[in-house]
Amino acid sequence: MKVLDARLYGERWTVAYRENDKWQVGIYIPENASLREVTVLEKHDRPELFVLLEGEITLVVSEDGSELREVKMEPGKLYVVDEWHNAYRPGGRRGVALVVEAPGVETEYMEVSPRCNE
Repeated sequence: MKVLDARLYGERWTVAYRENDKWQVGIYIPENASLREVTVLEKHDRPELFVLLEGEITLVVSEDGSELREVKMEPGKLYVVDEWHNAYRPGGRRGVALVVEAPGVETEYMEVSPRCNE
């Protein structure tokens, strides 16, 4: 058995454990402190699962980049994301999420137009 302490991770994204090419789990600490700071969305070729471990995180999701939707994460809920996304920690407060995904996902990036993040 392996026990990993999520409190020890401080980077934006760190892969904490990988099971070969089957799945991986990472610790995600969004670098943004508000919706206004979100200037790029990303989308993967497979869904990923987010779980709030500590603090506050708001997911920013969009079907096509033209309209952003904010989803405040709640402890104990699983968020399966398969659309354009990013996140922020309101006011820059502590916020840590566990992310489960397939290794080697293909990622696309989209700049968010000013009308989306006003």
